[in-house]
Amino acid sequence: IGGKTFNNVLLKYDIFKDEVLTPIDSGRILQLNKELIDSFSISFLNRKYQFIKMKEDTLRAYKSFFNVLYKGKTTLLLKFEKKIDKLSVEGKYDKFYQINRIFIVSAEKLYPVSGKGDLFKLFPEDKIHLKDFMKKSKLRISEKEPESFIPVIRFHDRKQ
Repeated sequence: IGGKTFNNVLLKYDIFKDEVLTPIDSGRILQLNKELIDSFSISFLNRKYQFIKMKEDTLRAYKSFFNVLYKGKTTLLLKFEKKIDKLSVEGKYDKFYQINRIFIVSAEKLYPVSGKGDLFKLFPEDKIHLKDFMKKSKLRISEKEPESFIPVIRFHDRKQ
């Protein structure tokens, strides 16, 4: 927060509201000021998730937390979102579902990507090399498996 690091703090990340929470005395939960948080990390099921705050839409200056999947010359980010289908009108429970959106930071700009076509558009000068690398390595990238983009981005960074 504000350039200072706080270790061993229990945190929860509310994906729906994009807010960081921490438990305090008497079972209460404190919502941390999103404007002051630069980054945070959470360990869950033997995996560490590193989040940074970035502007998702520079026109609206909307700041949001993104999970860093890979950081090099190019950065691969994952944005977790929760949506709600309001079903209470029909006497049913509301339905929550999660959407994961993948972004690449290149030349300090944030680009959404969903597959290899978006990668080729983003790096047209490297398209032939990327295709060849993916074919030789038998790599398939998928929006459903965001980590599948890492070897391709790492290869692209080495070529730069």
